[in-house]
Amino acid sequence: MDKKTKKLLTIFYIISFLPMILPQYGGCRGVDDVRGIINLCNPIGILSVILFYIGVWIPNKKQRMMKLMGLLGCMGIVLSEMFEFLTWHYMTITQEVSIQNSISYAFPEFYVGLGISLLMILLYAYVAFFKKDARYGYEEKWT
Repeated sequence: MDKKTKKLLTIFYIISFLPMILPQYGGCRGVDDVRGIINLCNPIGILSVILFYIGVWIPNKKQRMMKLMGLLGCMGIVLSEMFEFLTWHYMTITQEVSIQNSISYAFPEFYVGLGISLLMILLYAYVAFFKKDARYGYEEKWT
């Protein structure tokens, strides 16, 4: 990937974090809401950010492995969001893991953030694996 593509992917990756600033979970908005930034504070979220950075910005001769690491970084954010979605209320409100409670206590901002994260996966996969290199007019070979 060229530097321009790397910068654009990084910008879009950071933009995909913006919905995490908003409250995503809670029983009553403004009283006991939990902001989505909690998704980045668990080990899955932290590892995902590190994997994305390594996959996009660290030079390596193994292009395929680096692209897969970047993709795993994008997918890890979705995994982190789903993990928090299913478990955030366990210790604070219900003391049980329940998909019904997860759905009823999630705000619309969670679904917006999840959708944006899923779009980021598709964008990264397209750019990293399917987009033709404009400099050469053909797809970059995986080595």
